[in-house]
Amino acid sequence: MPDFRCHMLDERGEILYPADLTVDTVEAAILHAFDILRTSNEHSSSRHVYAVEVWSGTSRLFPPEMNSGFAAGQDAHPD
Repeated sequence: MPDFRCHMLDERGEILYPADLTVDTVEAAILHAFDILRTSNEHSSSRHVYAVEVWSGTSRLFPPEMNSGFAAGQDAHPD
């Protein structure tokens, strides 16, 4: 069974805390990460979670990296 790690991020994109996930697929890991985000923010806390990342080893799987050409202002739909 694949292992994933999700990072709960603050408003600056810094890691508040990680969570290890043991699920079968990337999709299940993403859904579980958003469940953690939702339940974390239901409680009154100074550690408000603004975003999540899902990792497998040293590879970030979600959200995907932006295409460097698109980020540099190139047209996303070249004709």
